[in-house]
Amino acid sequence: MIFGSKKGVPGPCPACDSPLDPGICKEARPVCPACGQPLVPVRVAGFWRRSVAALVDVLVLLLTAGPLFYGLVRATDNPGPLRGGLSLDGALQFLAVEPVDIVLWLLPLLGMAALYFILFIALSGRTPGQKLVGIRVINRAGGPPGPWRAMLRLAGTALGLAPGGLGSLWMAFDREKRAFHDYLTGTYVVREF
Repeated sequence: MIFGSKKGVPGPCPACDSPLDPGICKEARPVCPACGQPLVPVRVAGFWRRSVAALVDVLVLLLTAGPLFYGLVRATDNPGPLRGGLSLDGALQFLAVEPVDIVLWLLPLLGMAALYFILFIALSGRTPGQKLVGIRVINRAGGPPGPWRAMLRLAGTALGLAPGGLGSLWMAFDREKRAFHDYLTGTYVVREF
């Protein structure tokens, strides 16, 4: 299969975006007929595989960055938006807090999470969750995205999650199984096995 292919039907060329014929999948060394770039056979990772990887990454972050954040909150005696505790009264008080205050309180945790995703994606092209399920983030040339693309990818993920997660849900219906942040950064998420 060729970049973004599904059921033997190749997606467009990752270099020039020209359409590819289905017969190109049978060639030993496929080359784009429009631009002459060699095409790398891959299988794209689908919605569920990527979702499981994201869940594993969230669990890793909860087990590592969570205790660090909790220690920081305890050391500074700043309960933040949880002033009323975890009771019903505390939950109602939490609903009255401005969203900006919640984000500012969570800033250290968000910073640790951003560092986690940027470093793993930039250096190896995959997070521990992605490694566990056998997927990798690659650029159009087939290599790891690099630091700038990883940062832009993280910003695109945040933007895509803002409208109710539609930027990430997009991959469930996309032919190439790419989310908003994949299109923004020119990356693909592919299966390794």
